[in-house]
Amino acid sequence: MALGFQENTSSGGGDFLPIMKFSAKDGSFVRQDRHQGAEGHWEKSETEMELPFKVVMDMDAIEVGFIAFTTTGPDFRFVKVGEPMPVKPSDEHKEGFRVKMFNKEIGLREMSSSSKIVRNQMNDLHDAYIAGKADNPGKVPVIEITGSDRIQIETKAQGTQTFRSPKWSIAGWVDRPAGMDAQAAKEPAAAAAPAVASPSVVEGADLF
Repeated sequence: MALGFQENTSSGGGDFLPIMKFSAKDGSFVRQDRHQGAEGHWEKSETEMELPFKVVMDMDAIEVGFIAFTTTGPDFRFVKVGEPMPVKPSDEHKEGFRVKMFNKEIGLREMSSSSKIVRNQMNDLHDAYIAGKADNPGKVPVIEITGSDRIQIETKAQGTQTFRSPKWSIAGWVDRPAGMDAQAAKEPAAAAAPAVASPSVVEGADLF
């Protein structure tokens, strides 16, 4: 597989970006935000995204490795694609990925998942990225997210289980937006003029 997942089985770190989550249970994409309440305490809010929507994804910087969700938060043990996979720290750690995404509405965010269903879809998306990269030098892919597909999996322990897998595809390619830089993403985005469709500019490119 292109992303190097091993099925049978240098640590990621740094500051956390705001999160985009996908639920393999109900197929929803949810943005998670933090804000200060009236008393100064940081609070968390979640907003389900309206479908479809488009983002640019930083496929060159996608990370793979292992994730465990603990009482103190997620434990990421990641490397960049192409580097040797890290040692699995514990039985609680599952194979997963982390990727940055951006548009002017949601800002710079990261999405991660250890769901095998989501991993497989991200692997296919990354394959499409690799196939188109040479024809689009210096550009990043615009990913259109249109919904989810219903799939059923047979398990020994629980019989037939129903899940949702994300539906996404590369809708085009654009120059890397300044907002993909974490520093630039903190500043309010200026209004952009409507984009004119061309081979290098997709419809709705003013979102980036």
